Amino acid sequence: MIKQIAYDDIQIGDYAEMRKTILAKDVDAFASIVNDTESFHISDEVAQQFSFKKRICHGIHIASYISELVGKELPGFGTIYISQTLDFKKPVYLDSTIRIYVKVIEKLPNRRLSMLTIITDDIEDIVLVGEAVVKTFK
Repeated sequence: MIKQIAYDDIQIGDYAEMRKTILAKDVDAFASIVNDTESFHISDEVAQQFSFKKRICHGIHIASYISELVGKELPGFGTIYISQTLDFKKPVYLDSTIRIYVKVIEKLPNRRLSMLTIITDDIEDIVLVGEAVVKTFK
């Protein structure tokens, strides 16, 4: 079922969240799309050479789930992503379950919303924080 919330029906403080488990197949697929075939994202051997010690998800990969959440839940279908700031705090390891959270912090002119965006890891530590501006479909 397609969800779509109109700008006039959205209140400051409205929020949405979802969870996603980061699987090796997802990281491998993303690495293929961005042509990243030899990094610590896809190789355990390479990851051992870095402080991470094991494979981690691409930061921009986990950030892309913010787009999924605003496009499916708040405001929903037809949302146009205008801008996004990203401040990465911690790596996300494979098989971690992350929580993606968005909250409306300001209603702007022309059906635009400013939204707080946060992603946390399995132990609820913040791994990414930022702010998005999106435009609602109606």
